[in-house]
Amino acid sequence: MHDLIIVGGGAAALSAAVYALGKQLDVVIVYEKLGGKAGTQQHLRGQPGDEYVAGAAAARALEQQVLAYPNATICDRVSSVVKNDGVFQVSTGQHGVLEGRSVLVATGAAPKPLEAPGALELLGQGLGYSATTHAHIVAGKPVAVVGTSVRALRGAAELARTAAKVYIIAPEAGGLETPLAHSLRQRTNVELIEGFQVKAVVGPFNVEALVIEQGDEHRRLRVNAAFVDLGLVPNSAIVQKIAQTDADGFIWVDELNATTLPGLFAAGDVTTAFGEQILIAIGDGARAALSAYDYILTHTPA
Repeated sequence: MHDLIIVGGGAAALSAAVYALGKQLDVVIVYEKLGGKAGTQQHLRGQPGDEYVAGAAAARALEQQVLAYPNATICDRVSSVVKNDGVFQVSTGQHGVLEGRSVLVATGAAPKPLEAPGALELLGQGLGYSATTHAHIVAGKPVAVVGTSVRALRGAAELARTAAKVYIIAPEAGGLETPLAHSLRQRTNVELIEGFQVKAVVGPFNVEALVIEQGDEHRRLRVNAAFVDLGLVPNSAIVQKIAQTDADGFIWVDELNATTLPGLFAAGDVTTAFGEQILIAIGDGARAALSAYDYILTHTPA
């Protein structure tokens, strides 16, 4: 039986694994793909400048440390997590059922995609899902942000510091009464367009314009880049039957990254405490592993 089973391959999972290995625990990390955001960031081709993702180098270093322990890594898909008689059972696609004293879930979250012609074809070619990642390479250019989540508005505010023009397309009114939204309304290079839907992303090779509409009214916004943030979908299905989640499916955790089920911990973007930053996920994973270690010390049979 393992001391700790970590599910996920992103920065939080890697950080947790390195901490657990340092404590000489019998730990195994089960992942479909290593790297998380550090390995899947979309570079906006056609935009000048080098892409910099804070924490990506640290995540890659953690990945190399984990890969140095081949017996502690399993590339596989986890289908369910249950707990029977104090023992966790983690079902995998190719490696059967793994048993552990504790489990740490760090499976991340995926952005809700923009459903419009051209969005998929131009992904990474002027269309992205992380405004803050690319804010530094669109200076002096017109850009658009689609969505009004906290993350979207924060990204718009960051873009507005250097971009020539920022269009905020708000399909729904939610999130527009916050102090940040009020501040954005006051900026001369920001235009908030409420109630419009994106109908098409235009450009033969890179994003050149967005076509938006509200009823019979149509507008064509000439932009060099567009960033979409319509919310995140947490990858929490494997534990939703055994741990409390919020209305959106994010796993509830306390200040020590413990869930409502003893012995089950969670970290990173899949939790209610997500920060959507690699550096935050690294710290989150280490804290969750520390909490799991304390649990193991307390519940290991004599």
